[in-house]
Amino acid sequence: MAGSADRARAERLTWRAGFGPRPGEVDDLARRGVAGAVEHLLAPRGRALAGRPARVDGAPLDPVNAYGHDVLWWLDRAVRTRHPLVERMTFNWHDHFATSNDGVGDTRLMLAQYWTLRRGALGRFRDLARAITRDRAMQLFLSLANSEKGHPNENFARELLELFTLGVNNGYTERDVREAARALTGFTFDYESRRFGFDPDRHDPGVKRIMGRVGRFQPLDVVDIAVEHKAHPAFICGKLWDYFSPRPCPPSLLRSLARTYRTAKTDVRPVLREILTHKLFYASLAEPDMVKSPFVYTAGMLRMTGGRVDDESWVYRLDQMGQVPFHPPNVSGWEGGTSWLSTSSIRARFDAATAVLRDTIEDGSISAKQTPAQALRSAMAATGSPRVGPRTRRALQSYAVSSVKGRTDDWEVEHFFPERQRVLRHLLLAGPDAQVC
Repeated sequence: MAGSADRARAERLTWRAGFGPRPGEVDDLARRGVAGAVEHLLAPRGRALAGRPARVDGAPLDPVNAYGHDVLWWLDRAVRTRHPLVERMTFNWHDHFATSNDGVGDTRLMLAQYWTLRRGALGRFRDLARAITRDRAMQLFLSLANSEKGHPNENFARELLELFTLGVNNGYTERDVREAARALTGFTFDYESRRFGFDPDRHDPGVKRIMGRVGRFQPLDVVDIAVEHKAHPAFICGKLWDYFSPRPCPPSLLRSLARTYRTAKTDVRPVLREILTHKLFYASLAEPDMVKSPFVYTAGMLRMTGGRVDDESWVYRLDQMGQVPFHPPNVSGWEGGTSWLSTSSIRARFDAATAVLRDTIEDGSISAKQTPAQALRSAMAATGSPRVGPRTRRALQSYAVSSVKGRTDDWEVEHFFPERQRVLRHLLLAGPDAQVC
């Protein structure tokens, strides 16, 4: 049987490498041990999703045609996923190659990009970066489509170097951006027919010099040059580390991750293995320090409680919390960290927990014979047995006693004993401990 430390490590894995635990998942991962649990996440088998697809107002989701259903569609996948690390990395890559439908204006293209990111979620970064260069949503978002010789658009070239592969001013110059933009010319888009293509006549065939390399480079050559640059491994491995830990990556670990990445020829799976099994990933289990993003927080509550996506209001709630899939704020993605926590966003999280619980405990449904200890155990079971720190546990125990103390009249028993259960469950889902992992 797994011990408390094993369960704590397993619970961290479910939140940082997924979207929180489904019932029984923490115990299953804890029994496997850290190494076994990580391998289980890295090599998922079987169906990708559990349960029935989401329905709203009795009808299936229509992510292409119904407003907000694209957001609900992805939230539903996060809630029902049986391959949590694949889904989480898909979302991480969405943040890394941040593309917003506010700029694309075509939900079909955004959904197609989702599948591009998912196929490459645990594969070679080189392949994913090449696929993103050909991705139609990205080509529209960063003006790569219809960039042609004589008038190359530098948007994609700049972000490819600055945000996607190397980092700001990290091994390239403004001339490299301009030369890369020349090499990236030739992609086309016809606004009337909505057709994409590549026209060799619009591509600049001349000799380019990009970061010390000289040649008649084609678009995908630019990706290869960037990925082969000496600064790339440390940049991308540092970015991956940041997705899983709020703590600075020690230089020695970053060098090790970069070596692993180079040896694996840009395959991210061995890098993820090293990150998710490293002792620093499991630091401060008793006092977690990584703020859950709104999307993770919301999907996690639904997973823990056995809830479903059956309400269009989740689009509004995610917006109020500050994170709507398919709509990152800019090409840099979401800021993350403590920026997720403000007076307004905390209120939105509070309301989201209320929506998850709804009115599941009716007045008159709980006997006065329920002890404080029984009340707390019942609330824990109903909310997926979340991690609770010592201070929070003491506060919950104190409330479980004081909230019904002296409540002996029939009307008081009818209301306050169920109210105690409602409040306990809400505190477990929306209290301070619930915001971090």
